[in-house]
Amino acid sequence: MMGKNVSTLAVSLIILAFSGSAASNIILNGTDFYLSTGDSYGLSQGYVIKLKSVSNEESVWLELESNDTIVKSEIIHLKGYFTYNKTNRTILSLKVDNIYSGSRDTNLVSFFPVYQYTDPDMPAPKIIEVTPVKTIGQDNSSAPPPEQPIPEYMIWITGIIFVIVLFYIVRKLW
Repeated sequence: MMGKNVSTLAVSLIILAFSGSAASNIILNGTDFYLSTGDSYGLSQGYVIKLKSVSNEESVWLELESNDTIVKSEIIHLKGYFTYNKTNRTILSLKVDNIYSGSRDTNLVSFFPVYQYTDPDMPAPKIIEVTPVKTIGQDNSSAPPPEQPIPEYMIWITGIIFVIVLFYIVRKLW
């Protein structure tokens, strides 16, 4: 019985270790974006998703490009998924969340959730660190301004006025 518990624990730790390494290659983790008919959206590692057209039957024609080459083109129905796999590995997965009708040739499509994973055959995505910029006459810190302490003399004046009002009330009541 003890051996079975140890082996179960060992298998669980191995699965946990592999699942943790998969999480480290996520570029987009459940985000969303919108595209109008004919527009494109630039993804990391040089991938570009294009919304070619929208049909009246609630479906969209999507193309995925890498280095100006179409790697996948597919018609996806509303609430359906567009998934690009490369060498048994998912690179992009997105859901056609909603279609908003516009003018005759223009529609807006929302995609949610969107997941992009690193492509090991492509250069690693660049991590951009954003540093806050100090502008003249403006403080970019998000901390609230410090509270100003109440001057001691204001506390004394308030106390004296309170005592006088209290004496007046007591005297009127007696």
